[in-house]
Amino acid sequence: MITPHTNHDITATDWLSILDQCANEADEIAKYYYESSTLKISEKSDQSPVTEADKKIEDVIRQSICNQFPEIGVIGEEFPEKNQDSEIKLIVDPIDGTSNFIRGIPIFGTLLAIEKDNVIIAGVISNGVSNQRWAAAKEKGATYNGTKIQVSEVEVIEDSQAFYGSLYGREARGDFEKLTHLLSKTKRQRGIGDFMMHMWVAMGFGEFGIDFGLQPWDIAPIGIILEEAGGVVTAVNGKPFDIYEGTILSSNGKFHDKLVANYAI
Repeated sequence: MITPHTNHDITATDWLSILDQCANEADEIAKYYYESSTLKISEKSDQSPVTEADKKIEDVIRQSICNQFPEIGVIGEEFPEKNQDSEIKLIVDPIDGTSNFIRGIPIFGTLLAIEKDNVIIAGVISNGVSNQRWAAAKEKGATYNGTKIQVSEVEVIEDSQAFYGSLYGREARGDFEKLTHLLSKTKRQRGIGDFMMHMWVAMGFGEFGIDFGLQPWDIAPIGIILEEAGGVVTAVNGKPFDIYEGTILSSNGKFHDKLVANYAI
């Protein structure tokens, strides 16, 4: 086991291995609750749902990491922030896509990332029910179930496939007129939402994904996976991607500036 005092010397690849171990634990818990007929569900103050699975996964991961690295910072969706001044932080979303999880839709995942000196250096997204795992470490490429992935080569917005979240209801985000204007420029559009849209961009299934109103845990591993797959990630306004800013525009990089400009119109 790596001792706590060597935190800052651990490589991005080492951290990725540690996140993989955490993801294995998360997958087992998710599978157990996903198949349960008595899943306990409650509503948070923002009216979003939370299940006992969300809380259990985050609790287990926090314990696993903090037992090894007591000084590490932790930012998670379900419990208070820990060691907020630490130079190295674990960022965890136990279940991104909780509403899908509740409905039995197997499109959800545990999102894990390591932030070192304000830069994400390793990230994992895992779904034990569908046996899907995306992973990346800084300057080591991105993988899907262990195989390297790459963004598409589509060069113009008119030939692109776009991914977005909700257009109506509580989960609708961004400016409706601007978003639909941007989508109108594309060949094909699909509202898949959450992390999956960006992973589909990373795998070359589409050319861009756009989302708004996000928390750090919603997007912490997404940027590094996209970039390591050869893509580009920024805030929707085109400024550098920042997990604390709250928006994300991911693309294959072939016409990213045009996407920014079309949304701004």
